[in-house]
Amino acid sequence: MNRESEDIAVSRLVQSLGLLAAVQRYGSFAGAARALDLDPSAVSHRIRLLESELRLKLFARTTRSVSPTRAGAILCDVASRSWTDAGRALRAARDVQTTRSIRLSVHSSLAMKWLLPRLPSAASAGLDLSIDVREDLVVLASSEIDAGLRFGDGPYPGLHATRLAGCELQPVIGTAHPAARKTRLDPASDGTLTLLSDSGADMFRTGTTWRDYRRLLGTPEPSPQAVKHFDRADLALQAAIGGLGVALGRSLLIEDDIRRGLLLPIGRPVRVAAAYWLVTNQELATSAGMQSLRDWLKEQIRLTLKQ
Repeated sequence: MNRESEDIAVSRLVQSLGLLAAVQRYGSFAGAARALDLDPSAVSHRIRLLESELRLKLFARTTRSVSPTRAGAILCDVASRSWTDAGRALRAARDVQTTRSIRLSVHSSLAMKWLLPRLPSAASAGLDLSIDVREDLVVLASSEIDAGLRFGDGPYPGLHATRLAGCELQPVIGTAHPAARKTRLDPASDGTLTLLSDSGADMFRTGTTWRDYRRLLGTPEPSPQAVKHFDRADLALQAAIGGLGVALGRSLLIEDDIRRGLLLPIGRPVRVAAAYWLVTNQELATSAGMQSLRDWLKEQIRLTLKQ
């Protein structure tokens, strides 16, 4: 048998796997016909046609029973495994649209300062979130990540992106810092204050640096101030809590610490172009789990900013 003929034979077999699995499962052509909603004569005809195309005797027939030959048993076993695998695959495919189990990629600062303390609330809402913390942008199409929380200008080409909230920059100082007791404090121009800088804001160009803050305020560059650099925004904020200087906080990262009395807002807040986004692929965007995640995030952000 040449390659083309072999391919045709394999194709015919694949098309008949469901039929073979049903015959083995129910032990008769009549039983298979009932399970597949076919006429019994149609089942007999398809089996004879398959035997002819494969050049194999698949079933020994008597007036009372049908039993697979040795060759038929081999193919029926494959068909039954394929039937079982297809059932599992179908259930898994349906789960994609109904599951509330989501693997979510989040930048470390947003995870540490905002998201992680709210995971019990997510569980209460029926969401099963697994958090993947990373600074680089994950490629959703080639990973096991289902969605990402992102901070930037957006939207994100090729992905389904939902704008969750805008952002304000707000300088903050630790309440234990001696300068926190001053009645007037201008972090944009006070040369006695150490500025705590987030290097990631420069790297990812989010428009949230001290330079961006002064530009949006319309404040000229002051005389040189002492600056300490940190790789991440949450580290800069933690340093501010420890009394090291003034950090440039942004929405969602500072509200909890202000409410706890750890940070004090000083100076004027300014609105920036960057925003918080939920991004996922087009297929998952309409799933029940993603819709629930979207609604839960919007509500949690609303409650946070309301404080």
